[in-house]
Amino acid sequence: MGFVVKIKDWLRIFRAQTAAAVFLLVFIPYLSAGGELFSWYALLLALWSIFVHHISFGHNTVLDTLMGWDLRDPNKKHHPLIAQRIRKETALKVVSVGFFVYAIIAVFLAYLGSGNPFYAMVFFSLYLVGGFVYNDGISKISVWDFIPITICFTSLSLFSYFLIAKEFSELIILIALYLALVEWFQIGIEGEIKEIEIKDEVNMLQRLGTKIDGNIFSMGKSIIYPWVLKISGLAIAGYLLYKFTYVWLTAILFTIGVILAIYFCYKLTQKREWNRKKSLRYMALEEIVSIFLLPLILIPIIGLLEVFIILLISIVYFVGMNALLWETCFAPKV
Repeated sequence: MGFVVKIKDWLRIFRAQTAAAVFLLVFIPYLSAGGELFSWYALLLALWSIFVHHISFGHNTVLDTLMGWDLRDPNKKHHPLIAQRIRKETALKVVSVGFFVYAIIAVFLAYLGSGNPFYAMVFFSLYLVGGFVYNDGISKISVWDFIPITICFTSLSLFSYFLIAKEFSELIILIALYLALVEWFQIGIEGEIKEIEIKDEVNMLQRLGTKIDGNIFSMGKSIIYPWVLKISGLAIAGYLLYKFTYVWLTAILFTIGVILAIYFCYKLTQKREWNRKKSLRYMALEEIVSIFLLPLILIPIIGLLEVFIILLISIVYFVGMNALLWETCFAPKV
């Protein structure tokens, strides 16, 4: 029983519940470039993407603890490193070794792929640098923290694309722009709302006027910021649909996705009584809709069966991991 508890604690450090998002971030460009889903290469890429997520997010968790940020966050007192169920030094050693392992595998994937290994490794390098800059404290001390992390995960998607593709195309540029805006929204809006109660961390939304006053959450004029990001991302997705994949099925799925994305953005940004748990739920649902929208409108390029499988894997993993680690369906206790 103690072993199972220990495994759960390690998965909490790795924030394993969000690994499905990185899996999709890697597989959507890979499949869009013509990669095969039913292959040993795809299986290795899938396992690698999960491992990359665990080490990268684990690195963020460990550094936020070592630098003292999470120690001052009352919402994280139950976390394994804060509660000292796992030693910080041990966790740092694990993620440090993990970086070497997944970098070696990345070189191996680029070597075996049929694409452009030079471009692939350029974007893998940008992924590493962007992630390290964000994790090394920029996320807590700069209002521009969304820049390195957006570069980080957008570059990871381009890495997987160039495992198969040899050159840039209009398609991958639009995919990358959409993913960049989704990531920007997640960190620059959702991440800042999640930490809005923390006074000793720099927060762009606080600077722009978002506040909790008498337990009432209000964005004031800063509400323009999330809506510009959200509408811009949906506009890019709409243009991608129009230019490359417009059929009746993708048009219907796009319309449903847009309605849901706008609805959850509204629920997240509206003036309301502050409820952090409910806000986390809206964030999770907004992220699911925004990420799932892309493969759904790419069905004519990726394939209906392939999209069904990667989305099914993602849903089962996300819901199952949240239930295992946090006893919730969508919103982890983070």
